[in-house]
Amino acid sequence: MVNSNKQAIFFDLDDTLYDHLVPFREAVREVLTPDESSLDYAELFYIVRHHSDLLWPKYLSGELPLEETRVLRLELAFAEFGLPLNREQASRLQASYIGRQYQIEMIEGVREQLERFIADGHIVGIITNGPAEHQMKKIIGLGVDQLIPPDRIFISDAVGIAKPNPELFAHVNRMTGTAAENSIYIGDTWANDVVGALAAGWKVCWYNPRGRQPATEQEASYIFTDYEEFSKLPIV
Repeated sequence: MVNSNKQAIFFDLDDTLYDHLVPFREAVREVLTPDESSLDYAELFYIVRHHSDLLWPKYLSGELPLEETRVLRLELAFAEFGLPLNREQASRLQASYIGRQYQIEMIEGVREQLERFIADGHIVGIITNGPAEHQMKKIIGLGVDQLIPPDRIFISDAVGIAKPNPELFAHVNRMTGTAAENSIYIGDTWANDVVGALAAGWKVCWYNPRGRQPATEQEASYIFTDYEEFSKLPIV
């Protein structure tokens, strides 16, 4: 069924529907018990995400196994931050971090927005990078699977295309019978979410709660810092 005149509203998962920093911070506390007087968890996690994005193509190509990719990103990020980890510490930290990601809660206001768009009859879904089983466990942990049907959840490893490749967004349009000009993506990462969706002809809402600066000269359609602000945007 073609829904090309319907508004497609798709959300990123990590750091958009829930705060990735919470399980990360608790895992670091558990494994390393660091001196927090001068530790900026948000900045450290930003560096982890950066190295994850750099390594992910090697995982997708089969050059690096998944677990090696995950542990290596921690080693590289913590070393860059000035807190070098040995392999045993990095492995323990990764295990703790993964376990905590399935016990998460939606960011305040997210559920209300999902329910609002669904009730209004829009095509609402998820587009996320990552391993299919891992991402689905998080989606289930959040209860998003109770709101959004499986055919509107697109996980990069299951599709075989990852953000920021605009073909992933084009694939979503084809599979949902929607049109790029009637599609909007909500995400937190400039390089993956904003750049990728704009390249596919979508509008983009950039969720930027920590005041990051754009990494390119492109412009997001909308910018918001919390979901109360998001609720007032004229996106539909």
